[in-house]
Amino acid sequence: MTRLRSVAGPRARRVLGALVGAAAAVLLVGASAPASPVVVPVVGGAAVPAAAPVAVPDVTSGREIVRYDVTVDLDTDGVAHVVLDLDFDFGDDPGHGPYLTLPIRQGTDSGQDRLYEITDVTASSSTGAPANLDVSDDNRVMTIRVGDEDVDDVQGVQTYRIAYTVDGWVNPANEQHSGDELYWDVIGSWDIPISGLSVQVTGPVAAEGAVCFVGPSGSTTPCDSASVVDGAGVFRQGTVQAGDSFTVVTGWPGGTYDAAPILGPAYDELMPLRPVTPLGGVSLVVAAVGTFLVIRRVRRHGRDQAYLGLTPGLHPAPGQAVATGFRDGREPVSVQFTPPDDVRAGEVGTLVDEVADPVDVTATLVDLAVRGYLRIEEVPRSNPKKKVKDWTLVRLRESGPELLPFEATLLAEVFEGRAAVKLSDLRTTFASSMSKVQDLLYKHVTAVGWFTADPKAVRRRWLVAGFLFLVPGVLLTIATAGVPVQVPGAAWLGIAVVVVGVVVMLSAKAAPARTPAGTAVLAQALGFRRYLATAEAEQIRFEEGVDIFSRYLPFAIAFGLTDRWARVFSELAARGAVLPQPTWYMGTHIGPGPLWMTSFAGSMDRFTTTATSSLTAPTPGSSGGSGFSGGFSGGGVGGGGGGGW
Repeated sequence: MTRLRSVAGPRARRVLGALVGAAAAVLLVGASAPASPVVVPVVGGAAVPAAAPVAVPDVTSGREIVRYDVTVDLDTDGVAHVVLDLDFDFGDDPGHGPYLTLPIRQGTDSGQDRLYEITDVTASSSTGAPANLDVSDDNRVMTIRVGDEDVDDVQGVQTYRIAYTVDGWVNPANEQHSGDELYWDVIGSWDIPISGLSVQVTGPVAAEGAVCFVGPSGSTTPCDSASVVDGAGVFRQGTVQAGDSFTVVTGWPGGTYDAAPILGPAYDELMPLRPVTPLGGVSLVVAAVGTFLVIRRVRRHGRDQAYLGLTPGLHPAPGQAVATGFRDGREPVSVQFTPPDDVRAGEVGTLVDEVADPVDVTATLVDLAVRGYLRIEEVPRSNPKKKVKDWTLVRLRESGPELLPFEATLLAEVFEGRAAVKLSDLRTTFASSMSKVQDLLYKHVTAVGWFTADPKAVRRRWLVAGFLFLVPGVLLTIATAGVPVQVPGAAWLGIAVVVVGVVVMLSAKAAPARTPAGTAVLAQALGFRRYLATAEAEQIRFEEGVDIFSRYLPFAIAFGLTDRWARVFSELAARGAVLPQPTWYMGTHIGPGPLWMTSFAGSMDRFTTTATSSLTAPTPGSSGGSGFSGGFSGGGVGGGGGGGW
């Protein structure tokens, strides 16, 4: 789990810190997972008597917290209501009051950040100490200061109450743990020692287990007490030394919370700029020339080829000699009322944007269902009025030589010898399978002659080349910024090399090039996409008894037009058109009557979204890992620090 900590220092230190962070991001290829400890969870319902209160001796003559009581009440949607009562002993160092630092984003092993939405922050003091609130954040950590900046002589032991609400802490059941969990770092890394800790965690139903850990980050040492009392997780710890962590884990039955981790783009701190000097001007020339050479190479080797003199979308006749050249992207796209001949939706999706997206795999899955290889069945909910949120995939027949390699692999990886599988069961288990199917898609569109080289391999080569510029540039910048006698503007040389490396990496997306044959199929695909995107109900061309909706649905999924394509057919059904009912989909709304399509359209849009999300396997924890099997201090969500100011 990414650890976050407020660091104060001069501006130069922040600049150097940002550069070191950039170098680490380039060179880091993985992190070792901590060893799994042996943990014995407390069985739910076994009420353990509370420990008798004990006198807490002073840990230090300076500032410390001598009582730290926190309660967490979780709603069914996973929102946590936190109330913290603490006794802050200023010791021999009077000040303003306490402060807390709460992470609002933490890194995950997926490359995304897990986000925590903290709201409704309040503070008060029953002993009359100043309790003004100053809440700020730097996009990574929220800092909560309690006290008056004009009053810096608060002393003695003062009592404070701090309350706030958090969304995003709960880890739903997944492959690593069968139940829902709150795996929470109550104490992340405080600047002062804390004594007399007690934590109570309650949810909408009785908890099933409770464990806790204390010590330096990564410690598996149990805390003093962890139990389930009257359905709540109750934890106690005598002392947490400055810099140590205190982590608690409370478990409930799977499905207790209708919640999921909130994921967002990873945070990228911008590097502060320095004034340009004459040496910086030379560096600017280096950056400009390098950028020009990169762009020129992309234009020469990354532009699509096309048949010259032929109508876009047409192939030359056998034996016909046709000149080829660069494709003119300004040529208008003619509407096509059918998809390219003998081309599958997954192939089209990869050809159009040069990326084998997860949605292309979802389109292939639906295409296989339409063609009779599997059936999609809705999983009824206990409340039939609620919308369906899970589906069962039922295999109908085995793969044959008629299937393309990526199609056969997808079927094999989804079912793995099973006759049926729920879509929800594929969540967090399908990542490696998804990668296999995507790689086969890339190989296929290259083998059929649509690209000059594997698009993924081409982009990878450009990214590697970019790193070969980026890493030396970062190291050069750090070296020139850290020498005792700095030459004005010397750091810009390294920055110029970094700029070239960034341009190379950004150009990777445009580096793959289509062949003339690929460009011809592309024109047909873009024409068909225009048809799906613009056709109105009265313009739909279909033969009686032919399920045009199902036939073209996989292409609509690959183009991101599922909702629109479904709405057009809903309108047709509302007008009384007789539409063939799909045999590859079973749901509660499928039945007699002309209006079945209206409900079916919404179900398909939800299925497409859910399937793509499930097959891409989000990471749990701050990465969602279980605190009961493999837990340790500092391994959960939250993990704020604090101290006095």
